[in-house]
Amino acid sequence: MRSFTLSIFVTLVCSTVGSAATINVPTDYSTIQTAIDAAQNGDTILVEAGTYSERIDFLGKALTVESVSGSTDTIIDGSSSGTVVTFANGEQSSSVLDGFTIQGGSNYYGGGVLIVNSFPVIQNCLITSNQASLSGGGIYVDTGSIQLTNTTITSNIANSAGGGIYLKFSFGSISGGSLLDNSANSGGALYAKDGIFELFISDVTIQGNIASSNGGGVYDKNSDIVVSNCNFDLNTASTGGAWFSYISGDATITNSVFTDNSVSDVGGAASVRSNSTVYFDTCTFDSNVADTDCDTIGGGAILNIANSSVTLENPTICSNMLCGILDTFYGDAPIIIGDIVDCTLSDGPGACCGGSACWLMEEIDCADGGGLWNGSGSSCATVVCEGGGGTTTGACCVQSNCVHATEHSCGEAGGVFYGTSETCGTTDCPTDCAEDVNGDGVVDINDLLSLIGAWGVCP
Repeated sequence: MRSFTLSIFVTLVCSTVGSAATINVPTDYSTIQTAIDAAQNGDTILVEAGTYSERIDFLGKALTVESVSGSTDTIIDGSSSGTVVTFANGEQSSSVLDGFTIQGGSNYYGGGVLIVNSFPVIQNCLITSNQASLSGGGIYVDTGSIQLTNTTITSNIANSAGGGIYLKFSFGSISGGSLLDNSANSGGALYAKDGIFELFISDVTIQGNIASSNGGGVYDKNSDIVVSNCNFDLNTASTGGAWFSYISGDATITNSVFTDNSVSDVGGAASVRSNSTVYFDTCTFDSNVADTDCDTIGGGAILNIANSSVTLENPTICSNMLCGILDTFYGDAPIIIGDIVDCTLSDGPGACCGGSACWLMEEIDCADGGGLWNGSGSSCATVVCEGGGGTTTGACCVQSNCVHATEHSCGEAGGVFYGTSETCGTTDCPTDCAEDVNGDGVVDINDLLSLIGAWGVCP
């Protein structure tokens, strides 16, 4: 009996493995959906380059639908007639969509991709130019998960929430790729609501997304999001330019950069509200802006905090602005652990152009003086400053300091010009001396006349 049972088991396994097939589109079937209809669990459908005007449904099958030539050349276009790709029959991670452009979808929920009670994998795709009259312009996930790898989600629109992605009662991971130029009323790039497990986001660029209300980049409501090594750049909203947490919208954000995000109200980079807890670890906040309309209603170029807990550990904070004035936090105070680090400057001196003049100095000194920095290690002997000097610069001694400048600029600085054929490398500027009364670097009759003119009791 034991031998008979084993024989049946081996036969079944071999039969299952042997049944996996590769189906080619359009060679075997003219459309992707007819290939899916005919496929069995474990099959792979390979799709040649081209534009396929259709909408597809995985029908609960464990299939890999893969393009031969990649997303640039293989397009599934929904022609604005509904959701382009549907996973709504309990698909698991063995249901894979790989290497397509998904475009032209339109529906109430999930214009590009609809995931309900399913857990598929989407990788190496471009999801673009889809729209939802309610939520999830690019992708809508309800009671399921999303596993996105190296996928770009761009230029999708939702009238309500989640221009790029909307998740409800869900979880998952987003690794690599980008969320670009999506828009919605809330959560321009991503809206996560009532998450059942953590949502992981790593190595993703979230840029240029717009929310007319809250969360230009991400809206986190009653969910737990873990972010690492991401860039939030040029996202805009009324509140929370890059990030908005609301009602236990918890997050841990590590090694990420927030730059040039803006709001018309509060929280240029982020707004955290209503019993939410957010932890920023080793993050950079640079050039974020609050109250862009300068109507005096707004603040917190970096953070707006209300009835919540926000921790910043070893943050780098640069020039964040409120109507042209440096600004940081608004509302409750954050907890700061470690040091606040200034923006990293280049090491070592270099050439600094001020008009047509050139000085050798540190970058921070060049910036403080309004000069143009040419990089660490650059030399005034090889840099031509374009502020009117062209190639007619030469050695100019301003008191005991030598700079390269035009004769005109040297004179305006009160210096002595030694000619265009001279460089600071061959010119020794005189050291300061008390006898040089007028400070022109030369002791002559003019110094004597200045002395005689001032003869008498000192005022």
